[in-house]
Amino acid sequence: MGRMSILLGAILFPASAFSQSAAMHTVAVLDMQIAMRAALRAVEVCTEAGYQVGASVVDRFGVEQVTLRSNMGGAHVAETARRKAWTAASFNMPTRDLDTLVGDGKSWGLVTIPGAVPLGGGLPIVSQSGELLGGIGVAGGGGGENEAQCAKAGLDAIADQLK
Repeated sequence: MGRMSILLGAILFPASAFSQSAAMHTVAVLDMQIAMRAALRAVEVCTEAGYQVGASVVDRFGVEQVTLRSNMGGAHVAETARRKAWTAASFNMPTRDLDTLVGDGKSWGLVTIPGAVPLGGGLPIVSQSGELLGGIGVAGGGGGENEAQCAKAGLDAIADQLK
């Protein structure tokens, strides 16, 4: 009978029920207006530099919040920007850093992850307290370094609101 009680107790009250883990989690989410402001500023900066780009902002889970494309931006720029934003948020690091890892042969497996784009132009969006809020990606800006600068301009435009 004692063994049956222990077995029944383990089934009805698994160890996770006694753990310190909460059943619900609270996370910060970017407001749509802030996401739009970041993407618009990124497009503006690249446009001023003579590039027709796409810029996208995703939330911390990689779900698209906003994607903008310059009037003459190519058909590929919106999707590529979204994928760069997704990659930056998913790995919580600039996509240029992932590009370097792949180039060095250290993380070749990245190229097998569907949707991952280890090319410059994507940056994580992080609160002032260090919490991941999402990612921003830019494509069509003449290369990863230029695109990262445009993405950074988008982050700078909302920096004071990332508490």
